[in-house]
Amino acid sequence: MKLKMPGRVKWLAIAAVAVVVVLVMGNRDRSEEPAAVGPLDEVAKTTCDGFAEDYPDAKSRTARLALADRTATASSRTDNEAVEDRAGGLGRTAGDDTEWKAAAEALLKACRDSGWVEG
Repeated sequence: MKLKMPGRVKWLAIAAVAVVVVLVMGNRDRSEEPAAVGPLDEVAKTTCDGFAEDYPDAKSRTARLALADRTATASSRTDNEAVEDRAGGLGRTAGDDTEWKAAAEALLKACRDSGWVEG
């Protein structure tokens, strides 16, 4: 027995499958893979310098959120994707000591991997 779909239903099914494929393929870019290290442009250098200088004093959640905000704002114009991504994620970790330290180290590593030297 052969089932025959009406033309309109068939095209709707094809469109639905296409939408699902596009959504699945689009979410691949948001994986947990580290961003590529980019150039240490002046914006990235300023971001790294400012964060490294203020990081030791950011002990409370409030201080960490303020530093995360300043760092994300400073990094928003860099061409260095790794520094920008790590700076943008700092605020989510401000409430937990372990997560904050890990995020801070990830940002500083992205800075160093780009050629930044603390000092």
